[in-house]
Amino acid sequence: MKKTLYTISLALSMVLMGSCGDLLDVNSDPGRVGADQATVATLLPSAQRFTANTQFGASQYGVQYPQYLAGQAIGQFTPYGFDQLWLPFYTDAFPTLQDIITRAEAVGAFNYSGIAKTLLALNLMTVADIFGDAPYSQALQGTSNLYPCYDKMEDLYRVHIIKLLDEALADLAKPLPTSPVFQTVQNDLIYKGNLAQWTKAARAVRARYFLHLSEKDPAALATAAQEAAAAFASNADDLQLVYEEQNPNPWFGFLGNANNKPMQPSSYVVDLLSGRGGRFQGVTDPRLPIYMTRTGTNTNYVGLTPGRLIGEAGVNVNMTQTSWHTRAVAPILFITYAETQFIRAEALFNTNRAESYAAYRRGIEASMRKVGVAETEITAYMANPAVALSPATLTLQDIMLQKYLGLYMQIETWTDMRRYQYAQSVYPRLEKPVVNQLPGNPWVQRSNLADEEPGVNTCLPTGVTQTSVLWLFQ
Repeated sequence: MKKTLYTISLALSMVLMGSCGDLLDVNSDPGRVGADQATVATLLPSAQRFTANTQFGASQYGVQYPQYLAGQAIGQFTPYGFDQLWLPFYTDAFPTLQDIITRAEAVGAFNYSGIAKTLLALNLMTVADIFGDAPYSQALQGTSNLYPCYDKMEDLYRVHIIKLLDEALADLAKPLPTSPVFQTVQNDLIYKGNLAQWTKAARAVRARYFLHLSEKDPAALATAAQEAAAAFASNADDLQLVYEEQNPNPWFGFLGNANNKPMQPSSYVVDLLSGRGGRFQGVTDPRLPIYMTRTGTNTNYVGLTPGRLIGEAGVNVNMTQTSWHTRAVAPILFITYAETQFIRAEALFNTNRAESYAAYRRGIEASMRKVGVAETEITAYMANPAVALSPATLTLQDIMLQKYLGLYMQIETWTDMRRYQYAQSVYPRLEKPVVNQLPGNPWVQRSNLADEEPGVNTCLPTGVTQTSVLWLFQ
């Protein structure tokens, strides 16, 4: 980075709190609103797009770690700082969402603050899951603290994220503002101001949160299951931002429409979808041709070996402008109904196998319907003995592998893999990259610090490497 994060973000936040001038400069970004136009209603669509940018930024190169894609040196476990996540969160999403919260609370527009707190909690959890410790409580203080200290990951989880989620639910349940200006949420790109939908979304984010926290507190599994049940009822409820032809999904420009593909689907995910991955053996997943495009005369789909760079002989799959996730009009998925069902399946696996199995099936079916698999193909796939199983034969591996396939291209899967420490019992045949530049050939556990933070911000965590196991996964 030309400047450090905090020189940028805190200077911007200082101006934001005063006039919103620089952060919302229409000359630098047509998606921003001007200072004289900044209200909770005009800030909301910017905050939602910034959240999509943050979620995309986490996945853009990070999806090589759960081996959805391969082909970059990052996939060889080279030092990587997730700047594509760090900068959009701290310069855009965080200050804009916080500004909405501050403005909304000042006028009693708790419908707006509830939405903003839901999105801020989601983004902060993503940052914590990748960086561990991260600035929060000392951030956005302007010139009074340009280089804030990092909050511990444990504090982010046990104090700040849950506080945002608790307050989000409380705010969304409060009476509507008395002022007609604020009674209906305006410019909501996601749910069109439907607070019942936002309440479901907050529950879904809470389900993910409590599933994560169960690594430190096993009792949180029951809460995760309860929150998942109270969240989405169908794919129509998904928390996502849908793009348009004139304002395409960022994956479209990066992979879909690119002439020179920087990455390709990995052999691990391709083999699983093709029925060659050990589990679901011999079953071709109908999502395979929807997720990626095959080229050439070889009718078998062949993915890129993790650790190899683009150009490996025999590889015949790509993400294109017709692939579901890299279409111009594809949504950026924040959290989906399918994910909440897999959360419920995992959370109840040891206590209510019948409902765990039912949720497992709902998760698969929801994922397939989401991407347009025909009902006849869904029925055939679900009837295959390798997939159909029963409450008695269902395994945790089945749940997590189907979640892996259902959350294709989402960074949340990397959190799942680290929760289980890449265990072969959960992810069979998952191997480290054939070229691994980390000493000792370990698995990557976290991001490095953001580029150029060391030497500028002196209040940094110490001893941080990509092999340092984060608090949540210890």
